[in-house]
Amino acid sequence: MPKEHHKPLNKPAAEQFGLTENERLFYRVSHARLMQLLDDPKTRVHRIEESSNSFGEYLFVTLSRPGSAKRVSMTFYGLGYHEYRERWIADEWFWYEPNDTPGVVRPVLDREAAWQHIEQRYQEVRSYAQNEAQSRRGQLFEMLADLTDEDGAWAEMQDLPGWLLDDEGDEGLR
Repeated sequence: MPKEHHKPLNKPAAEQFGLTENERLFYRVSHARLMQLLDDPKTRVHRIEESSNSFGEYLFVTLSRPGSAKRVSMTFYGLGYHEYRERWIADEWFWYEPNDTPGVVRPVLDREAAWQHIEQRYQEVRSYAQNEAQSRRGQLFEMLADLTDEDGAWAEMQDLPGWLLDDEGDEGLR
């Protein structure tokens, strides 16, 4: 009887990147943590681009590291303005696992140039974040998004009565 060969299952990229349970649970890392990942000699930088998604405009950074079977990738986005949270995202990065297309070779960018680009953008966005207050609507969206997810929070916000989201007359609430 032939022995069965079991192909080892690939661990999720977040686990192979060494993200903590909290970082995996909330799909975000601190700015310091992203820079720590970037400083690791095993990490390669493949993309740094200012772009947008359905929640705002951010800096997107795609990194890869050696995995159990092949290199694994993660894309981090931050250092931008989140439209629904109504605040600048300066000290944290959201992440997701990008879809890898087999056979596609991505360019490797210079790590030092990437580090400088991110730090320059960080200083710029951090100054914006310090000078703006988040509205009650943005605070409520953020609370719902942290409890559910961004799409779920948006759907819940659509069902809320307008008076609950009215920022007029709430100066004493912040």
